Amino acid sequence: MNYLMIQNRGVAPTEAFTLLGMSMTEDSDARALIGQFGSGNKLAINLLLRLGIKVWVYCGKTRLEFFTESETISDGLTSKEVKHVMCKFSGTSNSTIRCGWTLNWGQKDWTNPAMALREFISNAIDRTIRAESGFKQAILDGDLTVVSVMENQRRAADGFTRVYIELTEPVHKFFAELPRRFLHFSDNPNQVYESVLPKAERNLSSNKTPMIYRCGVFVLEMRDSNRPSLFDYNFDKDQLKIDESRNSSEWETRAACARLMGKVNADTLATVMKSMVEQKDTFESNLDAEYMFPCWETPPEDMKKNWTEAWDKANDGGPAVLCLEGNVIDTKIIEQKGYAPKKVRSQSWVKIAKRMGVQSSSDVLTTHEEHGRETIPATAAALQAVNTVWGWIEALGKTNGKDKPAVKGFRERGDKTSILARWEPDTNDILFREDVATCFDNLILRLALEQVAHYITGSTDYEGEYSQFLLEAIVELAV
Repeated sequence: MNYLMIQNRGVAPTEAFTLLGMSMTEDSDARALIGQFGSGNKLAINLLLRLGIKVWVYCGKTRLEFFTESETISDGLTSKEVKHVMCKFSGTSNSTIRCGWTLNWGQKDWTNPAMALREFISNAIDRTIRAESGFKQAILDGDLTVVSVMENQRRAADGFTRVYIELTEPVHKFFAELPRRFLHFSDNPNQVYESVLPKAERNLSSNKTPMIYRCGVFVLEMRDSNRPSLFDYNFDKDQLKIDESRNSSEWETRAACARLMGKVNADTLATVMKSMVEQKDTFESNLDAEYMFPCWETPPEDMKKNWTEAWDKANDGGPAVLCLEGNVIDTKIIEQKGYAPKKVRSQSWVKIAKRMGVQSSSDVLTTHEEHGRETIPATAAALQAVNTVWGWIEALGKTNGKDKPAVKGFRERGDKTSILARWEPDTNDILFREDVATCFDNLILRLALEQVAHYITGSTDYEGEYSQFLLEAIVELAV
């Protein structure tokens, strides 16, 4: 029979495998520690016992062998037979103890042998990090190791903790996937200390969705949308919550990925932006902007600089303008102004990029143009109306020193008919909708007077200065 041996230098207390809540890592501040609950070893042993997979633990020269004893427990109403987990010591002790839990503990959530293997390996890594402030040298020296051994190699080692697990087919599969499940044993163990990782054939399935790690340990392969990802993600303890089954929901994980994405360097951000400009539908392009950076906070200048630098790197062919895909008129106008409109599908990304100072359609288009209105030459009736009204205002001496405004026309996008005329603050032009500026009449005179009043006062319909101007002009004209 062959076994998977998990070894670390240092002797674990036997209570680490027999006492609930016993964790030596939860109060440590060493970087990249994994454990926190004090239940993993025990749940792992229970799981292997339920699956009939043999397991032995050696704490130095002390061997721990786990088994169950049946007993009947009654509450006076009903009786129930349970399997009490027991631990037999040998080597330095010959005692047998009750572990204080039954075999049923964890049976609803702990079902896959990979969960048990993950716990034993994580604890071996944690002990190594606490003792040596790292793990890489211990792996190179063979002190921290996960290896297949034969029956005659199953033995204690003074000064080491060893866990031997029967090498069944699922255990062997996990062992083959070890570099994908633990970044510590990958080709680049330094990635344990990195957050956003380039895709590198880590997926356990045929999907290309994100692989999620926590302190270098595999947590989840995202499958909610089956969208391919540009990166895999590795979180610190405080960045991603897990339950006591060591699971995290896909919703929580997506939010955590978005928070990371808001803080990445310009090169990483540029990779995502470029993929969106190329119309690629990825996991990253569907992240929620509200998690990248909350709408109620003001982005710091260094963060904004990072985003604008990323946008420039993603579009090195000239002055690029970020646009939401589908705004055909906007992109046409932007092109006419000599810019290169770059269309993306994600309204969420457009929204946050604007907040971060990335050059967008609102920086190039006037407010009038942003609403989909196409500017055209003014009609003769519109020009005559503004000239007439301006003559009135000049006669009253109420131009406030301003020159007569330019007059233009506009067409609404599609079948919109929202406004008849408008003063455009961005350009100080007065614009009339083409279908209402066809003849010189009272309507166009009224519209001209309204917009000239806006132009002169620089105020809106609901501001007092505008109302006061119109009232005074009307009274003086009447007198």
